[in-house]
Amino acid sequence: MSSARYNSQYCGFKKDKPMAQLGAVVMIVDDDVMNRELMQAVLTKSGYRVAEASSGAQALSAIAAAPPDVVLLDVRMGDMSGYEVCAQLKGNPATSAIPVIIFTAFENATERANAMNAGADAFISRMEGWQVIVAKIAELLS
Repeated sequence: MSSARYNSQYCGFKKDKPMAQLGAVVMIVDDDVMNRELMQAVLTKSGYRVAEASSGAQALSAIAAAPPDVVLLDVRMGDMSGYEVCAQLKGNPATSAIPVIIFTAFENATERANAMNAGADAFISRMEGWQVIVAKIAELLS
């Protein structure tokens, strides 16, 4: 984790806000280290434990060894797409019940349809902000 400081007000959270699903594990799968660090800071501040993977293959291996409560999955990665990772998770009886949120900077009907066709439980544009992602995680865990 970098030494960057994250302002809770900037991230949209208040210290007195109750933390939903305290201690649940969210796996962040993104090949961009800065995105993972920012997401880790936001999710940790929201009461979640965080696991990380920098590739689809790494994520599938880590999930098989220690399944998280939710997977937050980027679409564009080097080794395989987020859609491929999602389809493999949803096609495996051992991991099919794990909620998967696909998130991307590419907001359009095709991307959304691809996510749903892969079996994603939710599709969120990065432009919607961290409050939306944290709220969706809480909703999927409730």
